[in-house]
Amino acid sequence: MPNADAPDPMPALEDALRDPSLPLDERVAKLVGSMTLPEKLTQMHGCAEPVERLGLPAHVPGIEILHGIAHVPRATVFPQAIGLGATWNTGLLQRIGTAIGDEVRVLHRADPTVSLNTWGPVVNLLRDPRWGRNEEGYSECPVLTSSLATAMCTGLTDGDRPAGQPLKTAPTLKAFVGYNYEARGAVTANIRPRVLREYELRPFEAAIKGGVAASVMLGYNRVNGRPCCVSPYVNDILRAWDPDLVVLSDAWAPTFLAMEHEGYFPDRLAAYSAAVKAGLDIFIDQDRDNSIIVRTLERALAAGTLDESDIDAAVARVLRMRFSLGEFDLDAPEPYGDLDDSCVDGLEHRALAAEAAREAIVLLRNSSRTLPLDKDRLGSVAIIGPLADVLYRDWYTGPHAYGDSPLAALRAVFGEDRVVHTPGADRVRIRHRDGGLVSVRGIADGGVLTVDDEKRGAAQIFEVFDWGAGIVTLRSTANGKFLSAHEDGLLHNDQAQPGGWSVAERFSLVPRRDGCVLWNPTAERFVTLVGSGRRLAALAAEPDQAAEFTVEVVARGADEAARVAADADAAIVFVGNHPLINGREAEDRPDMLLAPGQEAAALAAIGANPSTVVVLVSGYPMTVPALAETAPALLWTSHAGPELGSAIADTLVGRYAPAGRVPQTWPRQEEDLGDRYDFDIIGSRKTYLYSDREPLFPFGHGLTYSEFWYDLRLDRPVLCEEDDVGLRATVTNVGEVDSDEVVQVYWRALDSRHERPLRQLGAFRRIHVPAGHTRTRRFRIPMRELAMWDAVDEEFVVEPGRYEFLLGRSSADIVDGAVLTVRGRPRPARDLAAAPARAIDFDSCHAVELTDADIVSAEAVAAVGAGSWICFRDVAMEGLNTLTAEVCRTDPGWAALEIRADDPVTGRLLGVLPVVGGGGRYDWTTTSCALTGGVEPVDLFLTATGPLRVHRFRLGRVGASACGL
Repeated sequence: MPNADAPDPMPALEDALRDPSLPLDERVAKLVGSMTLPEKLTQMHGCAEPVERLGLPAHVPGIEILHGIAHVPRATVFPQAIGLGATWNTGLLQRIGTAIGDEVRVLHRADPTVSLNTWGPVVNLLRDPRWGRNEEGYSECPVLTSSLATAMCTGLTDGDRPAGQPLKTAPTLKAFVGYNYEARGAVTANIRPRVLREYELRPFEAAIKGGVAASVMLGYNRVNGRPCCVSPYVNDILRAWDPDLVVLSDAWAPTFLAMEHEGYFPDRLAAYSAAVKAGLDIFIDQDRDNSIIVRTLERALAAGTLDESDIDAAVARVLRMRFSLGEFDLDAPEPYGDLDDSCVDGLEHRALAAEAAREAIVLLRNSSRTLPLDKDRLGSVAIIGPLADVLYRDWYTGPHAYGDSPLAALRAVFGEDRVVHTPGADRVRIRHRDGGLVSVRGIADGGVLTVDDEKRGAAQIFEVFDWGAGIVTLRSTANGKFLSAHEDGLLHNDQAQPGGWSVAERFSLVPRRDGCVLWNPTAERFVTLVGSGRRLAALAAEPDQAAEFTVEVVARGADEAARVAADADAAIVFVGNHPLINGREAEDRPDMLLAPGQEAAALAAIGANPSTVVVLVSGYPMTVPALAETAPALLWTSHAGPELGSAIADTLVGRYAPAGRVPQTWPRQEEDLGDRYDFDIIGSRKTYLYSDREPLFPFGHGLTYSEFWYDLRLDRPVLCEEDDVGLRATVTNVGEVDSDEVVQVYWRALDSRHERPLRQLGAFRRIHVPAGHTRTRRFRIPMRELAMWDAVDEEFVVEPGRYEFLLGRSSADIVDGAVLTVRGRPRPARDLAAAPARAIDFDSCHAVELTDADIVSAEAVAAVGAGSWICFRDVAMEGLNTLTAEVCRTDPGWAALEIRADDPVTGRLLGVLPVVGGGGRYDWTTTSCALTGGVEPVDLFLTATGPLRVHRFRLGRVGASACGL
């Protein structure tokens, strides 16, 4: 058992704590060395206890800063992260990071529980827009996300600070790694090394190597069968980039590791020990109670599954981060002491939020130059749709201390008397099967809903807001408040908007006999009648126990939309998603559709008025081909906070020229996305990098109110592998409107023998070009950007050959190009005899899963059945006549690996490796088979005849020592 006796405080400890001129390593070492074991263990919990005898204050968990500070009474609110991604503006993101960092510092000064460890940005790539948290990321593109995230972190840390100045805040990158779905422990992300290195890791690498990330939060998910909290990538990859990087879990994730939850480990002792060994420093677990973590780690030390050196290393990293924030520089001037309270949600930061909201707007379609609207020529304007008169907040949005909805902003532009508004929602009565009508009580503040036999006018009429997937919210026309199921099940009309973690305002009208029953997803109960007052309550477990209703339509929303649109000179329709319904944290999106009721209202307005503009407000792309083909003008923006309404109004009337670009491909139909859990973007042809499907709107798409001419020139047409690519892009505004333009430079490999991206963003810049002017921008692209991951040598390599550089308005709208030749030595055929090859290092595959090969770090390939295969391209075969592999099969009986050349089914059979079944998950057997060799390199296929797993294999020669593993 480690000695827990407190050492005598070191004489120089106080100086080490207070004196920032001392070497940081010395200060950290002295503090750690002065702490007892129990004191050190408490520092590994999210709510670290103070160590008063050493002058060490308490440390609180981080604070969410995704698009402004969340969960505080006052802070500036910026557009959702996906909206910030649509700006394509790194300078703007750095200024936003600076503003958020300023506000964190000021709030922390007044309240130390506001942590300087900022949780954000989210740098997970938006591989599949059906992810419930899609709005939290910047883009599907590793280059765009890396650039924006690094810029945000530069602002958060005050990256331009003088030498010796403490960090402004300590940003935490979320969430490592491959986190792109909410099934979490139930599903594993299969990520092969090329996809991991070339795609998933890129944003983490950029910010960490750029020196602007202090910590990383581990995701809830599994990668290749192993929970991220015990991922070998932490020590093998993250700590190779920065050995001092602090690593923390997401909330409760360590607890989920144990058998009673995800079941990866038999108990907490094994789970927590493995997490610390894997590199976890801070347990964000058990809320503010650290007792379970401390007791479990004490048991691990006593059992020998952890050493005190493991604890010391973790605590040292945590304290180093706190030192870097100036937390202990008590005798030094207060860092950032010149910041005062006026900056928090102040005028300067609000102006920055307004700038961001404008730059986030994307003009998707503008037929016949419908936009901008000439406000002086329009006599009347119809404002339609459920998102016109509201500013929605997601779970990580700060408070709205001000702000105009689009409707309010447009009334200010056009005048109250020229604007007519309808939400485009059906108005209905809900009649109980005995003839009574659902009625509201307590009209002003709302009350319990009842079934009433008397007619009560507006108290019995409800607006039905359709959010898709069968989910609606119901608003009373009597007081304008939404129906909600309270904790006791009773339904009240007392909510200004749907909201909260559980969103108890959601309902489904489930068909039942000749009518319907009402289902509340939050209560997980059907609505029934209780008491003599026939009060409505979500208490019935089964539909047979529920009250039955019929819905009587008083007015159809689509008809009302058509009527007001036809009577107006122009119509503006606001549709989209609610950020807390049908997709959010813990809930993936059921589909990509715009809610049918909303789409019907929009199409009705378009049919009634040829001057109709549709504004989509959402945190993800939507499959809206009908709107994309028929709407005269179509805009998209994310939920953008208090400045949303003004930004849209300014754009619609031409006060601002939009130039945002979609940071994510908009699919034409959901089927084009494929399996949402398939992370192999290469094999499944996903994202703009590999997809050959025609999108509704391609990555990088966005129109402007002007027109531009482009020219691209390479500095040199031939380069060596050590050179960087220099080029210049010239952009001329040949239109009549001063406008921003986003210069996008893509590249593609023309001569690769591997599957490479169809095109990949290499560089970009958002620039302002006045009408009639020309701007030239130079770009220097590191040669490494052209590299691919070589699993043999475990490094990035640049293939010699031709590369085409493309200048485009989007990834699909290319306007100029130039070919570059890279000279270098061709890569030799792949040598699988020199050392064992990991099965996961394949070049292509079919019907396989990637899985853990042991409880610690190794990974393997699992064939799910007959016909599963993995392929290794261009393998040297001369003189080789054996294959030795580590294999296992948990099913009874036996299966085999067929080793074939050039085709998994019809290719020449080189050998057959039998695999005997009946073993455990990690019971690996080393076995060999003879090969019919050849002289020329082949594409080597390992084809399974049934379920089995392969860890490693090696080619060799009979009698040679190299044929073993």
